[in-house]
Amino acid sequence: MDSSNNMVDCGGSLHEFIEIVDKFKDDGVACWEPAMDMCFSSMDDAKSFYGEYALRKGFRWKIRTSRKGQDGEINYVILACTREGSTVSKVPCTLKTLPTRVDHCPAKICIKMEIDGLWYIKKFVPDHSHETIPTKARLFKANKKMKRTIEINDDAGGHENISFCERDVKNYVNQERRALGKEGDSKAMMSYFCEMRERNSNFFYDLDLDDDFHVKNVFWADARSRAAYEYFGDVVTFDTTYLTNKYDMSFVLFVGVNHHGQSTLLGCGLLSGEDTESFIWLFKSWLRCMLGKAPIGIITDQCKAMQNAIELVFPTTCHRWCLRNIMKKIPKKLNGCNEYKKIKDAMEEAVYDTYTTTALEEKWCSFIDKFELQQNNWLSELYNERHRWAPTLLRKYFWAGMSTMQRSESGHAAFFDGYIKSTTSLSQFLKQYDNALISRAEKEFEADFNSMDTTIPCGSTSSIEKQFQGEYTHSKFKELQVEFRSKMNCVASLNIVEGCLATYHVLEDVVVGDQTKENVFKVVFNKENHDFSCECSLFEFRGILCRHVLSVCAHERIINVPKKYVLTRWKKNIKRKHSYVKNSYSVAQLNPQMERFDTLNKHFYYVAEAAAESEVVTKTLHETLHQFSSNLPHLMEV
Repeated sequence: MDSSNNMVDCGGSLHEFIEIVDKFKDDGVACWEPAMDMCFSSMDDAKSFYGEYALRKGFRWKIRTSRKGQDGEINYVILACTREGSTVSKVPCTLKTLPTRVDHCPAKICIKMEIDGLWYIKKFVPDHSHETIPTKARLFKANKKMKRTIEINDDAGGHENISFCERDVKNYVNQERRALGKEGDSKAMMSYFCEMRERNSNFFYDLDLDDDFHVKNVFWADARSRAAYEYFGDVVTFDTTYLTNKYDMSFVLFVGVNHHGQSTLLGCGLLSGEDTESFIWLFKSWLRCMLGKAPIGIITDQCKAMQNAIELVFPTTCHRWCLRNIMKKIPKKLNGCNEYKKIKDAMEEAVYDTYTTTALEEKWCSFIDKFELQQNNWLSELYNERHRWAPTLLRKYFWAGMSTMQRSESGHAAFFDGYIKSTTSLSQFLKQYDNALISRAEKEFEADFNSMDTTIPCGSTSSIEKQFQGEYTHSKFKELQVEFRSKMNCVASLNIVEGCLATYHVLEDVVVGDQTKENVFKVVFNKENHDFSCECSLFEFRGILCRHVLSVCAHERIINVPKKYVLTRWKKNIKRKHSYVKNSYSVAQLNPQMERFDTLNKHFYYVAEAAAESEVVTKTLHETLHQFSSNLPHLMEV
């Protein structure tokens, strides 16, 4: 290799060439890039070289153009980034929702076979129109190769260095489980907690001991869960129904929902009893772990002891009962009644098909009177506590789309499915807990990658849909597109105007069973500040604009909705701290960003510790950091 003229003789194997590249990388030299007049012994070698370069840089590539010479053999090829091209479709409106990656990217190389039989790079364009992410290159289809025999160990370097996805290894068996169990469950648990604390000081655990120093209750949360709570701790489900282990200790979960609509763990524990005292201890431990920040809303099962503890520890938190747990009790509670099927249908209509308090109460009282159910204690208690579970009365609060504890997300109903069962020992569980969290972190990592790497085409020419296309993650944009498609079944008509307030009636055709019926929703639009209020309260409940508001937007010729309707919670372009936090359960999983984040944190800690000794130094440090923060956007562009 002659670095002076960028000539490379690749007459040897590609592996030899890559060894040269790795040597330069190890020596601290920038990653090898294509250059003008580099030569290769064959077209395949050139393609392999560009493919390796693309994987190192973090982008996909394709063969864009090829030409044949007079002998009929290919002698000219253009290799380009897959985002080369345009998203403009010949059809102005489409219902296609498959993601696309095209983004007018100019990056490419042009290679040509000369008379000497070697292939030369004739043109190289290194710049991309999008961000390239080397740490996510393992997710590219070309790099997702799986061997027949897979061994997961520390040498693998974590998910970043493994070229297959979680679903590829879901059935592997962890060989360390038996060894861990030999030490004894209690000892294994304490060893596990101490080890996690050593790996990351933000790992939190708490033990509740009885008078004989036996463990009664346990709570813990890893550093990633604590960091994720900052973004996704507004609404939490607390589930005690998952399983009870062989020690008769209930495994309990605090679970939130992330920006992709996926479940994310925010802490868990083992309880020896489901009494008020145990729940109070657990909730206080969790609140201390989360620095005293209580959730806005919490979803639980119907449990008086749990309710008492929540009212005491989280007095400002809105507490609701799991709707699914209530509705699945209908057969058991009402199956003995005459006309059971009609009663069930009438109750479900009152629960699911009402949007105002008046409508709920009228329909409920109507079926109670019609079927003479005044003496049914279960229905009476439900009605008295309707503010805790009825969707009609809870839609005005934000629940991130959750109404049940066991959420069904793409077929994954429970957080630890496939990892633990009632016969799992405590020591086995601790190891499987790590595996489950690694897989969940990987799912979020993949969803982040797909949302940034691809684009879902708009299904209409609406500038509002285009607005959300650039902001929301794929899963949330798809939810919005459902509302855009359903807008076709809506007709908005102006009813009355009072000052700056315009009240619309939106007629919607809905299909219930085999029948079509009409629903009318009232939408109030403030022409001054562009506030919307719809009876269906979809935005308040899920953070997604409803079809009724979108119909009014079309009627008012609104080009873009205010920023307050584009929730930061669902955005894909946000750098969230928990994605940089070093996972206590897998140190080897670090990517370059995580490593830098962890190193900076340690540095900041030492500086803060020293500066805190002096008020003057502390003030100076604050001023320096403020000045640096102001210049940070400019530094990021350099």
